[in-house]
Amino acid sequence: MKRIFGAVAFAIFVLSAGPAAASADTTPADPQQQIALIGQIRAQLGSNLADALAAQQQLRQSLQDNATQQAAVQAKIDGVEQKIADLDQQIANAQEREAVLGHRIDNERAQLRQLARAVYVAPTSPLVVIAEAQSLGDLLSRIADLNVAGSRASDVKTALDQDLRDLQAQRQKEQDAREEQVKQRDQLAAELSQLQDLQAQQDKSMAELEVKIDQTRTELWLLNRQSVQLAQQVTDMLQQQEDAIIAAAMQAVWTQVQLWSQSNNVGTISTSAGHSTRYRFIWPEPNAQISQPFGPSTFWFEPPYGGYPHFHTGIDLVAPFGSPVYAADDGIVALVGSSSSGYGNYVVIAHAGGLDTLYGHLSTALVKAGQLVTQGQPIGLEGSSGNSTGPHLHFELRIAQQPVNPAPYLPPGPPSDFKG
Repeated sequence: MKRIFGAVAFAIFVLSAGPAAASADTTPADPQQQIALIGQIRAQLGSNLADALAAQQQLRQSLQDNATQQAAVQAKIDGVEQKIADLDQQIANAQEREAVLGHRIDNERAQLRQLARAVYVAPTSPLVVIAEAQSLGDLLSRIADLNVAGSRASDVKTALDQDLRDLQAQRQKEQDAREEQVKQRDQLAAELSQLQDLQAQQDKSMAELEVKIDQTRTELWLLNRQSVQLAQQVTDMLQQQEDAIIAAAMQAVWTQVQLWSQSNNVGTISTSAGHSTRYRFIWPEPNAQISQPFGPSTFWFEPPYGGYPHFHTGIDLVAPFGSPVYAADDGIVALVGSSSSGYGNYVVIAHAGGLDTLYGHLSTALVKAGQLVTQGQPIGLEGSSGNSTGPHLHFELRIAQQPVNPAPYLPPGPPSDFKG
């Protein structure tokens, strides 16, 4: 706590040493005005603290989810490693059987070569065998024996060759299976590495957030002992730092979506019956009003993006509390989450073609992760959860993890039930 107090004290010292340092000239002379300003700053600090605590809670949940995902991926890796070990043993056994069978084939070929050589050296020997026949029946029997012997030798060679080809084909099949398992293991290892990197980022954000929470609490404690200008400067500094940390915490949601996409190939989704034939999306709330469009914003609580200090990454739709929220397109539910800040209760749907839509600030979700949904299916109810000043839906579209204006994908004009 002493180190945190020292950091805040140092920041206060630096601010007070500058040209904008507080003095009798910059502090309001009216005590009532000063009390009012101090009250506004205290409210701002309290809001900062509430946002930081909410982000801290979300980070804790994200860390827990991350740990669960890591355990699941590691279990898959262990299973794949066991399959690889089993296939290695099967391949080794097949190679051993091939060696034994190859030796037998070599022996059979050597015997056939010796037989052919004997016939070549003494070509009359088969005639002698026939000539020694005592009767017609004995003659036929001797001829049949010679045919059987030759046929048997040929059949044995053919059978051994076929067995060898079968063994080689089986070994190749096992080798292909092993290569597929190795590929899967490498993909899982890469996914695990990304999860671990995300965990490191989240741990760093958590540590930074805890420092800012302590600094904000300390600043609240020092507020009555500082000038109004100095307190406002420190408050603004902490606000900027906390905004950056909270924005990073919110990005964790989309990082999880990215990891989900790597493990779950959406592929091609069959178009549902009744799907719009003209537009990719339908309005998720057909009877709502747009309260905030996509793009740069003047609202301080919107995170920075694309070089703008505040940027709204979706469209806000206002309808009565509890109004149904519909899936804008066919897809698979990638995430269903909840936090006391940011998106609040949210649903993320993955669509074909690398598109993802998010539905935030719900009062409740009506679907589960992994569920297949169709366009127009209710997926939640409008609410005011998370970073929200009133009931509304935050509808967000991302392509390759980048926020995109959903308007070109929706029926033109204001929200409606038009599909076309």
